Amino acid sequence: MEDKRDEMMVATFANHYGAVQFKKTVGAGCTLRPVPRSLSSSCGTCAFFEGPFLKEYVNSNLEAVYEMKDGTYIKVYEN
Repeated sequence: MEDKRDEMMVATFANHYGAVQFKKTVGAGCTLRPVPRSLSSSCGTCAFFEGPFLKEYVNSNLEAVYEMKDGTYIKVYEN
């Protein structure tokens, strides 16, 4: 069975409010979690969601979006 966690996207934010707004926009399949240690974030909260990343998800507090592949993070968007 394939591990779906390796197909996740991770979004980081300038503040917690931005993370909450992002979750409302993305909807089902988006969870808020602590930011992984290997990524930097101003607020400490990130959103894990199933791809693809859409431009409609962008809000003013979004810092960056990463694609998680084989346990590493690849930056695909920076605000």
